[in-house]
Amino acid sequence: MRWRRCSTVAALLVALSGCGSAVPGFEDGGEPPDPSSPAATPDVDFSADIEADPTTVAVTYTVTNNEATEVFVADRTLVSSGAGTKLSTAPYVTAESSEDGPVLVLSHRAFPWPPGVELAVAPTGGGHLLAPGETLTVETGTDLPATRNQPFGDDLGHGKITLPQELVAVRFCVGVVASPIPSAPKVEETDGGLTFAHGNAGHDAQHLFCSATEPLATDPS
Repeated sequence: MRWRRCSTVAALLVALSGCGSAVPGFEDGGEPPDPSSPAATPDVDFSADIEADPTTVAVTYTVTNNEATEVFVADRTLVSSGAGTKLSTAPYVTAESSEDGPVLVLSHRAFPWPPGVELAVAPTGGGHLLAPGETLTVETGTDLPATRNQPFGDDLGHGKITLPQELVAVRFCVGVVASPIPSAPKVEETDGGLTFAHGNAGHDAQHLFCSATEPLATDPS
């Protein structure tokens, strides 16, 4: 199913307090809070095709840059590879609440620093600089049942965070940073491509574009 939506972060992100949602609040071992980003909305077209069946979710999304200057698109995650790591199109996998039940959220984006977490080095993700008029197409997805994947890990000081078992829907979000690209995301060139640093500064520099939700099958049979 094809979705096309460009909205503000505040309208897209659902509070993760867990009230009546089956998604526990942060202090109950749930997802950390995700504040709204103050970043202006870049002039890009975003669309996402989401195909969900009982065993997989496949997402193909596109971002077209309508700005007169380049934008930065977070389109990679850092995954284990042998004795090291590599950049991959595998998505981040988290959950959020909705009126109908917990929603699986797949994303390529910068995450804010969770409260109370201390790390010597910020985790990194990957992305691309998109020239004016250029379109980026990325294929991603996950097997079901999904496994949580968040750059700061699964234990943020309040117990291990796991995905709810009764997920009712899925959606996809991508983070885009408009020019002039600030130093906040710490975009750097590496052998595997461009990387950026997760944290409050990187989160605040991005605008999130998210699809509407696609229902998930509740009965694998």
